[in-house]
Amino acid sequence: MEINCFPSEVLCCIFDFLTWNDRKRASLVCRRWNGIINSDRYLRQSKLVLYNYTKVQFFSGVEVGLVNTQRNIEFHSSPMLDTDELLSTINEAFPSGEAVVECVDLFLRSDHEQLCNLVIVNLPKLKQLKRLNILANEGFKTLKKGLLLENETLEILKLSFYQNTPCHLQTPNLRSLDLVIRYPSDSQLLYAVSHQLKELTVTFQSKDLVAQLFTCSFENLEKLNISIENDKYLPYTVSRAPIICWHEIQAFINSIRGLKRLEVVDKCNMLRHNYLKVFTHAENLEYLSVNYIILDWTIVEFVSAFKNLRYLNLRGCSTAGEPILLDLPHLEELQMPYKHYATLPCSNLRNLTTLTYSSSQKNHAQFIHQITKTFANLRTLNLLNFDYELSSNSFEFLDHLTLLKTLTIRDMSVSNELFMKCPPLPTLQKLELRTIVTEISLLDCFPEKLKHLYKLDIHNCFFYIFTNDESKSSITFERLRKLMPRCRISTIDSTVFTNEQYDQNPIYIPG
Repeated sequence: MEINCFPSEVLCCIFDFLTWNDRKRASLVCRRWNGIINSDRYLRQSKLVLYNYTKVQFFSGVEVGLVNTQRNIEFHSSPMLDTDELLSTINEAFPSGEAVVECVDLFLRSDHEQLCNLVIVNLPKLKQLKRLNILANEGFKTLKKGLLLENETLEILKLSFYQNTPCHLQTPNLRSLDLVIRYPSDSQLLYAVSHQLKELTVTFQSKDLVAQLFTCSFENLEKLNISIENDKYLPYTVSRAPIICWHEIQAFINSIRGLKRLEVVDKCNMLRHNYLKVFTHAENLEYLSVNYIILDWTIVEFVSAFKNLRYLNLRGCSTAGEPILLDLPHLEELQMPYKHYATLPCSNLRNLTTLTYSSSQKNHAQFIHQITKTFANLRTLNLLNFDYELSSNSFEFLDHLTLLKTLTIRDMSVSNELFMKCPPLPTLQKLELRTIVTEISLLDCFPEKLKHLYKLDIHNCFFYIFTNDESKSSITFERLRKLMPRCRISTIDSTVFTNEQYDQNPIYIPG
């Protein structure tokens, strides 16, 4: 049947399951593409993306009435954004005060200055705006003179300027800020609105400006995410200065006592000794993520100071060779450093229910047996990035985790006899296999060993079949579904290879 004969409702459902690249190809054979993609029916639960590909004009046919009814609008950098048609439509829609848009995204280059100015000037008239995201990756003449963002309802703001842009906010309801700091003007913006914020995500592209964070006073801050990176295009002219005069940052210390969540990504190894100990004053901290930092005894001591922690993420950290012994009686979820060589943290983690671990050890059975003895209350176990193939006897003692409900095996090769030598797991309800390589015979034991499994995700996995042995018949995804009728099985992006051919058409059940 020719695609243009389908009803609009059917075409909408088809487009729902297509990627953007596939939608581009579909548009070339479907004459009604513009009517479908820009229809209120299709966009009701989606986002209006004003974008342009070489042959597909997404904006064509969008009228003022449609723009005014959209909750989410994204202006994405493209040659069509400053066309007279678009500028005229936006100039008629936004100033009217009838637009119900709640989220506006601006991803722009310098040749879209007219559109940028038009949207920003009309921000006060967007009475339902909650979220604004501006990424300006080239020079704007207007932005060099300063930028005023004014809106009474705005709650969430994300800003990233690639040029020095003095920015002033008149946003009384602002509670969440995501800011990239490259220039002193960015630090000044943060200082001006810090008292309003409950959530702050700050990325320092200039190491020289990190100390400015500690001059701010956060009256209501509950969540803080700090990331320090290196921008090779920015010169560093200001010398880094450690905190010496603690009385100068006393306002900052007092303002973070109610902090609940702290995330630190330090790729420049700058915070480790100079600034990190400041956060020990956040006595009520429950969520801590410390990434890309060397875990010496000072950092372990810092982490162990937060006795109320429920979540700890040490992803990307490297160890100094010493065992990591944590004394965190309330900790429920722990993600250990990548390729952790030292012994398991076994000091007072009796309430731990979720563990994520990577290992470089060859003896997986002994390693996982140690996990079962150390963390008897585990309900979720995630095994990631093992250096060696997960051996056939690795799960011999997994049934000792009598409360285990979720198991994840990700990013590694796995023995096809892994579950054959595993005892039955009557408590396991969800199994996720993501990006693993093994024989498809791994699945043979699932119906017998995992009888209470209700969800099985097989994502981006690579299974192979040896067809030389004609006496062996390999299980198929279809057969597995018949044997496990109560289990929801997803095989998205998974591939089965043989030594003769391969099948690259996986079966996918949404949800």
